[in-house]
Amino acid sequence: MKRGKKLLSVFVATFMVFSFAACGKDNPASEKPESVEFNLGNYKLVYKDACIMKDYDGNDALVMTLDYTNNSGSSDSYLWSISENVMQNDVSLEFATIYLDESSFETVCDSQFTEVQNGETIEVKTAFILADTTSMVEVSFEESFGDATGKVITIDPSKLSRETPTAPSTKTTEKATTADAGDALLDFWNGDWYGWWVMTGCYGYYEGMGSMSWDICGTIDIGDDYTGTVVLWDEDYTRNDPMVEASVTLNEAGTGEYGTLMSESGNFTDIPLEHADWIVDPGLVDFPPGMIIIDGYYENGDDEYYYEIHLLPWGSSWDDLGEDFIPYSYYDWYLPLVEAGKPMPDSIDVGV
Repeated sequence: MKRGKKLLSVFVATFMVFSFAACGKDNPASEKPESVEFNLGNYKLVYKDACIMKDYDGNDALVMTLDYTNNSGSSDSYLWSISENVMQNDVSLEFATIYLDESSFETVCDSQFTEVQNGETIEVKTAFILADTTSMVEVSFEESFGDATGKVITIDPSKLSRETPTAPSTKTTEKATTADAGDALLDFWNGDWYGWWVMTGCYGYYEGMGSMSWDICGTIDIGDDYTGTVVLWDEDYTRNDPMVEASVTLNEAGTGEYGTLMSESGNFTDIPLEHADWIVDPGLVDFPPGMIIIDGYYENGDDEYYYEIHLLPWGSSWDDLGEDFIPYSYYDWYLPLVEAGKPMPDSIDVGV
């Protein structure tokens, strides 16, 4: 299997190399680096600092601090507008999860989800698991939905200080809010789902299959620690032999009340799923309420396509959505089962 790539790849256009010393005051030998400022289309970034922290699994992680300014003319977030590529020893580094408070699952990078109004600036952090703490790291940035690219920043991990993540002083109040929201989030996500999925932009073996759609079923199971699994199967698969099996994390930050679901690992058909290949925010779906849309990119050799998966909880009515949005087997297979009070079966047998 070929390693899956992110939907938006980073291409570096301008090279300017900087070596930076550590952040933090607990290392007497560290020196605060000069900031690096550059524009990426409608956005402005200022690289301010870097340090090393331990992620939730005990790995050393590079944590960078930046100022993010949104000049796009509308509200936007760092997560949706900026793509990063972090390389060490010619290998892309994986995103790191670093908790500020494990009881509420707040992480150092949560500010990336914040909706920033036009003209406003916020501080964000981004974190990546280091392969080692001695080899140089090269970081580049790109506008996600544009062609603008930024400078390449070179960081020497051996000169960085180590820091321990600390929660903000307002944490007591925020923790109570998180606990109140937790049950509602799990109630929304957990359970059985049904809908359809579609391919577009198909090449190779899948050329000619663009805009074809298939019914799909699935189960989401997320625990109190906000980690869990998503299992999906269409007409060619079953619950025990699924089309998709993904490990996911849930975060209450998002554009709506249901937070954001993010892939961490797993498989989509015959390719791996990686951290942030899926970023699922129900608040971005205008209609109907409660629908989730999972989108991603498949590439295996010369075979590639984009995909979208549309899901509503099992038992939901699709009648008001119009023929173009109703799953193919909705009337002949799904609706009779729902009207009979049947649970979601382990396979989609449209012959029944």
